[in-house]
Amino acid sequence: MKTYELVRTTTAPPLTGEPVEAWADAEVATIDQFNWYESGPRPVTRVRGLHDDEALYLQYVVEDHDIVSRVTELNGPTFEDSCVEFFATPEPGENANYLNFEGNPCGTFKMAWMEPGWEVRDLGRDTISPELAAEITVETSEPGETREPTPDDEEWWLAVRFPFETLSAFTGLSLAPESGDRWRANFHRTGVESLSQEASWNPIGTEEKQFHSPGHFGWLRFG
Repeated sequence: MKTYELVRTTTAPPLTGEPVEAWADAEVATIDQFNWYESGPRPVTRVRGLHDDEALYLQYVVEDHDIVSRVTELNGPTFEDSCVEFFATPEPGENANYLNFEGNPCGTFKMAWMEPGWEVRDLGRDTISPELAAEITVETSEPGETREPTPDDEEWWLAVRFPFETLSAFTGLSLAPESGDRWRANFHRTGVESLSQEASWNPIGTEEKQFHSPGHFGWLRFG
């Protein structure tokens, strides 16, 4: 099981795709576990993470030769577009709920508070309200509401700020991580040509594709 050390910063990082300022101190997590690979290219996504007293920050830089961003509604099916994901269990334990963030190249996202096993029982899936979603800041490399592929496509980036107050209001938990605290978490890359190209940071040992596998999350440690 992997552990990502989330560096504490005293300077809020710019929401950009460049490893500048505070981002330069962040570790790089590579989304390179192609759990259901059969054939074809293996596009790599790199993630950096930071935190301060106010928020959690993530930066994704995505290798992508077919950039698609068509979903424009909050909590829509962004996984059908080019997409990056962040799943996290803030209070690890048996049957603990987890956060599910999925963002596309134009910055539209879905965010949900999930109960383990929801996909089997068809329940326990609360999506974020427009009011709370407005408190989460997402910046991307792609202007406009939508994006179609071009022959020159090579990569895109997404950077996001999650205020802890917003996460607390959404989950009903008191989230103010201190040094040494740990969440269970995983990073994903979806919305690619085939199942072979879908990938995670921490390996997922399921025979069939299932990113919603809290038992296969790694550790996110706050520095």
